[in-house]
Parts: sequence; C-alpha cells; structure tokens
Amino acid sequence: MFNRLSSILHLAVEATTTHGDSVVSLCQLNPTVPLQEEFIRHWKIITNYFIECTDENKPVSETKIPEHLQQMLTVLIKEEKEGVGDETGPCMEYTLRHKILKAMVTLAIANKILCMIANTELAFSENEEVEFVWAICQQVRNDPSLVDLFIQPPRKGGASTADNPNNNQDELLMDSNTNGRHSLVEALVKLSKSEDTFVFERASEGLMLCTSLQSEQSAIYVVLYTRFCDVVAENLVKQYKLIPRRIAPDDVLNCPAKWGGKTVKEELIGENFPGKQQLLSFLSYLYFLDKLCAQAHQLVARAVGKSIREQFLIAILEPRLLEPAEEGTLTSIAHLTRCLILIQSEYLIHEFAVFILGDNLEPERRLGPSENQLRHKMIHRCDHLNEKISAASMKLFEVLLQKPDQYILDNLIIRNVIKRSYYDLSSNVHSFAKIALINNSLEGNNGQDEEYTQKVVNCFLSLMPDLTKSSDGSQDEYETYLKDAYRQHTSRTIQSITWSWPHEIISSINLNESDEFYEGEFLNVLFNKLQRILDQPYEVNLQVTSVISVIVQFHHPYLHEYMLDPLLPLKDGSRSLYTVLQQIVNELQKRIARIPEFKKMVHISRQSLLGSELPNTNSPVNKDLLEGTIVLEEFCKEIAAITYVKSKSPLRKSHIDS
Repeated sequence: MFNRLSSILHLAVEATTTHGDSVVSLCQLNPTVPLQEEFIRHWKIITNYFIECTDENKPVSETKIPEHLQQMLTVLIKEEKEGVGDETGPCMEYTLRHKILKAMVTLAIANKILCMIANTELAFSENEEVEFVWAICQQVRNDPSLVDLFIQPPRKGGASTADNPNNNQDELLMDSNTNGRHSLVEALVKLSKSEDTFVFERASEGLMLCTSLQSEQSAIYVVLYTRFCDVVAENLVKQYKLIPRRIAPDDVLNCPAKWGGKTVKEELIGENFPGKQQLLSFLSYLYFLDKLCAQAHQLVARAVGKSIREQFLIAILEPRLLEPAEEGTLTSIAHLTRCLILIQSEYLIHEFAVFILGDNLEPERRLGPSENQLRHKMIHRCDHLNEKISAASMKLFEVLLQKPDQYILDNLIIRNVIKRSYYDLSSNVHSFAKIALINNSLEGNNGQDEEYTQKVVNCFLSLMPDLTKSSDGSQDEYETYLKDAYRQHTSRTIQSITWSWPHEIISSINLNESDEFYEGEFLNVLFNKLQRILDQPYEVNLQVTSVISVIVQFHHPYLHEYMLDPLLPLKDGSRSLYTVLQQIVNELQKRIARIPEFKKMVHISRQSLLGSELPNTNSPVNKDLLEGTIVLEEFCKEIAAITYVKSKSPLRKSHIDS
C-alpha cells in the first residue's frame, strides 16, 4: 500500500516539474484525468508563477509559461473535437468565466515578464489585426449570441448593471455617461481610421456585420459606448472635403457609386476629370453607409443618420448650399442631388428630407414667416433667374419626391390640402369625388362612372385649341402616354404602399368656408413657373412639367381632387392645376392672333425637336413660345393619361357624407 502511494505521489510531483526539457501533461501520464482538471492545473501554475516571481528581468522564453499555455490550448482543441453538437465544454466555460485571455492581456501590458510585449518583431501588422478581427466577426455572424462576450456592462457605484436584474435597456439609454464598452466594435472603429485601403474597407465591412445583428443590447452599446456613429460621419466628411469645389454638375450626377477601392480604380480607367477619384471615393463610402443603415439594427441606423445630418449635411453642406455665388450653388445642388439619387435606406432618406425641408407639418400661411431657411431657399431657387440653377433645383425636388418617405409629400403638399379649404361650399357643382360616390353607390351604374371619368379626361385633352396643336392628334400618341402612366402609377403605388394616407375623402362636414386656402410655397412656385411656360427655355419647361407629373401620380384623395378634378368648385382667389393650364391657353390664344402661320411654325418646331434637319424658319423671338406650346400640348396629354389610369385604380376610393 505504501509503495503504491509513494508511486502516485512521485508521479504527481514529476508532473508539476519538467520532464526532460518540456512540461508534461498529466493526461499523458494518466489518461483518466478529466480535461478540466488538467486545464485548471496549468492555469494555476501560470498564475502562481506571477505571484511568486521575484526576477522580473527573466525573459518569458526562459520560463515554462509558453509550454503551459500550449498545453492549455491543446486541451481546448481536444475538448472541442470530443464535444457533442454546439455545446460549450467545461474548459471553454472556465476560460470565459474567469476571463483568462483578459488576464493575460493585463499581465502583458504590465510587462510583468520581459518580452511578453514590447517586441516589435512579434507585433501584429494592421493587415493581420484586421483579418483576425474579421474572423471574429464571421464567428459572431454565425452565432450572434457570441457578441455578448465583447460587451462590458457599465458600472454605477462599483456595481455592474448586469448584476441588477431590475435594470433595463431604457435605463442604459438614459445613462450614457457610464463606462460601458463594446470591445469588438471599438477595435473595428480604430482600424477603420487606417490610411491603408484594405484595412479601412475590411474594418468597415466588419462594422456593417456587427451593426446588422438584431441584438438590442449590442445596438445600445454601439450607439452609447463607442464612437462608431461619430467616426463614420467624420470619415464621410473627410472624403467630401477632398472633392475639388469646381466640378461640372453633369460630371457629378453621372458619376457612378459602388463600394470598394477596386471599383474606384476600375472607374478611373477611361475618361476622367479633375477630382473624379475623390468624388468616387466619397460616393463609394456614402454607398457603404447607405447599405449599412439598410441592414443595421434600427437604433444604430437612426443614430448613424442623425450623425450624418449633424456633422455632414448641416455642418458642411448647408453653408455651401446657402452661398450666393451661382457657380458654387450649382455644384452644391448637384452634390445633394447625387446623394439623394444614391441613398435608399429608410433612416438616411428621412434625415436628408428633414435637412432639406425642416420638421414642421403645420399648414403653411401665405404671409407667414419662413419656417426653414434652407427649405425656403431651395424652393425659390426653382424659380431662379439663372436657368441652370432653376432646372437643377427642380431636378433635386423631382428626385426627392420619388423617395419612399411619406414625410416628404406631407411637408411639401399634403399638409396644405388636408383640410380641403380650397373647396367652395357655396357652389352646387358636384366634385369628381362626390359623383364617384353617387355612381358607385348605385348598383349597376358603372357606365355612368365611366362616362364621368371620360368627361374629366376630355377636359384636359380639349384644353389646347386645334390652331395651337403641333401634332396630328393620332391615338398612338395618347396610347404611349397611357402606357407610361400605368408604369408610373405602379411605381408610385409601390413607393407609398406603407404610408398612412387615407384611401377616401372622409367628410365635408368639417369644411369651414372662412378658412383661407394657400397651396404652400412649393406648389405656389411650381404654378408660377408653369404659368411662364410660353416664355421659358425648353429644358426648364420639361423639368417643371416633370415635377408636377410626379406629384399628381400619388394616390392621396385630397391631392387627387385638388390637382386632377377640372370640375372642382374652387374658392375665390384659389387656383388648381387645371385653372393654371386654362390661364396659359388663354394667354397663348391672345399671342398667336398676332403671329401668321402659327400652326405651320409650331409643326416645324416640333419636327426640329424630334431631330429632323429642317431649315431654321423661326425667329429668336418666337423660339420659346413655339417650344413652350409643344410642351404644353404634350403635358395636357400626359395629365389626361394619368387621370384616366388613376380613375381605374382599385386603390382609388371616394366617400363623402351628404
């Protein structure tokens, strides 16, 4: 018995010393020893060494620490191979619970043993660091629960909030001054500041992966306890400031946008212009941020959008947009338009919309103060004396109107027509909506409804007198507009499918005859611009009619009634799209009375616009008039087609209390 006990003790002592020149694993001597026991034994040997160490000048390579660490790693690998399913083994649980890696980092930073750090030859390069962190991100993507390992709860009064079950996410959001951490995102944020393109892109992609996790706790820690939102906005500002101030607006609008330095290099092959590389880099990063906001947790997406609005749009772009210099104004409008064309994410679109339009949804007043300086400036630039600025500003709003954000339409138009204060209660004329109700309420009267729809469409088609028409009025031309109207109607329906707009006119009871109607700054400027269609360049006329066309395609019942019902009884002093068109036609008839052979001249002008090589028989005085007449004629056809298509839509409903 004594001999056996002596033998066991001898083996135990031998196992804790060296076996030759290497550390002997207890498992090698006795395979029945549990892996966890072996793992803990090696770790205790390491910690005891640091506690009892008296020679801090002894290099780590002359100790047994590396070998004990290697044995611990061997145990972890063996445990993983022998494990069942995705269950975490006891050794790995011990590692995580006792924060062994963190302890080793602390000891290394303290340089308790020479050469644990401070050896530049052993330091990771940025490339190796980012690849290592990227590998961790991949594991987190495969198992999102692992992200909790990188979250350090904030502490109050020395107690972790994680230890208090009564703490919730709202309390964390309210208390952003505590020292919580999200170490994985912090590492990626640091790497994203690298000047190396590969490291920058890899770190940015890692940030996209981390922020896309649908963990509310992780999202809160990213927003509150890291500089992620500020850093991505700072990176965007940095890229934008590198763009030369003088780039042709057309070059800006036609510049492609895709993510990645490789893509930027490919786009630089071929025709270039000064500043193209910088512009490509900026758009590439904005493209990345747009994709990030589209995929990120909503808390992160909202915070990123807010940072971009505050640090880029308000701090950098707004002063440029408000500059009086026309050349700088054109370029800045082109920059903003290109950004709007690019972005698709919900939160980023909304931040751009609030930046341009402000945050007010109360009905506008005709003589009221300007509610937002930038909104006022951008709207009135649609009617700028400089034709290029006018066209560019209208193009900006055309792009903005096609973004899937209800706030944009509500701010520009809907808030001013929602009370139907344009409606003249003293008139006995039935509006289009009421006629539709009467017809639809009578079973089997669909023919009458069709008859009324055709009457409304004919109001627009018959606006232009025959003497002013440049085309032969063939059915094929109108059919083309109908096809376009169906396609556009589908696009607007998809765009607004989630909007909380009513599908029907609720009631006329709340109408107040004393309410003054004002269509708002935006429609007021557009109507004024449309009224000058006979005196403006062709390109400007195309742009103003294009913007109005987008507006009338939307399926809001009050917008439809106000813009597309020619028989609508209007209050004195109010105007609608139809009454504006009537005024233009009346002015046209007065002018052509003084121009001989006007129909022939307008026909020749139409052929010229279509590309036919014809002798120039038009005098400079009549050029805008002739081309404006052609645009007006085609616009009436387009509006008629849109009205017809919307009247056939199953989404259009009308309901008015008698």
